[in-house]
Amino acid sequence: MFSVAITGEIGSGKSTLAKIWGQMGANVIDLDVLAKNQWSRPEVREAATGRWGEDTYPQDKPDFKRLAGHIFRSMEDYRFAIGLVHPETMLEAARIVHSLSGWVVLEIPLLFETGWFDLIDYVVCVTATDDLRMERAADRGWRGNEFSARERFMIESPKKQAMSDIVMCNIGSPEAWEARARELGALLRKISTVHELCVRCKDISEARAIMSALVGKRLVAGANIAEIESLFRWRDEVTSSPEYLLHSFTVEGNLRNAMQCIREIHSYELPVITAHEIRRSDYRTLKWVVDNCSAEGS
Repeated sequence: MFSVAITGEIGSGKSTLAKIWGQMGANVIDLDVLAKNQWSRPEVREAATGRWGEDTYPQDKPDFKRLAGHIFRSMEDYRFAIGLVHPETMLEAARIVHSLSGWVVLEIPLLFETGWFDLIDYVVCVTATDDLRMERAADRGWRGNEFSARERFMIESPKKQAMSDIVMCNIGSPEAWEARARELGALLRKISTVHELCVRCKDISEARAIMSALVGKRLVAGANIAEIESLFRWRDEVTSSPEYLLHSFTVEGNLRNAMQCIREIHSYELPVITAHEIRRSDYRTLKWVVDNCSAEGS
């Protein structure tokens, strides 16, 4: 799994970016949606109406515009609201993330404000010009004071950008923005396919021959060898013998060809070849694997 957080400025195009990546195959989680769902919980409703009045839940449903008017009125109200919905929102997000594999994208507008980094491998900060952001806020029905009222509770954009892995500036035409989104998305999608590929070999010479072939053909980015002691059942007999474990890194698109290459060199009738998706890793490590594996392992 490779988890990417999208954060940034109000009205900068975060949701558009998440939508494009969703179309490209990412598992997208919108934390704003998860947070809004929390307001329907009975205990949250009781706390909110107790502080801000019953009119925040007309017909027993949360009035988000009216709630926002209270939440962004003061720092005390803002912290109260965060305390109501943030913990359960994070738990729900973590539960969903743990159930997924591959490329996971989380749209987290308040990533830096809430400090939720536990399951994030890569942070994308989206920015745009003030005029464009104000225009988008107006399209949402926000008045000018609503925009500024919300922004005053958020970390300044330059600080967010400095804490992110990459900054995407949403300037130019919608077509240009989509093209940049798809270019980065293609890289992130491939990074999410990095696997560990392992095989047990009879001796060091065999392990080295396989390693040389895999790396030389760019079927894997790199490999290492470790001596191990194996105990296994074969043809109704329990056998113990020293073996050499060849451990390598590749992308999913290369697995079939890499396994075929191993079988062509391996001396065993049944070589034990396994591949595992990497659940967590540093982005730079994963990109190194992608950069050093050919598109089709040729």
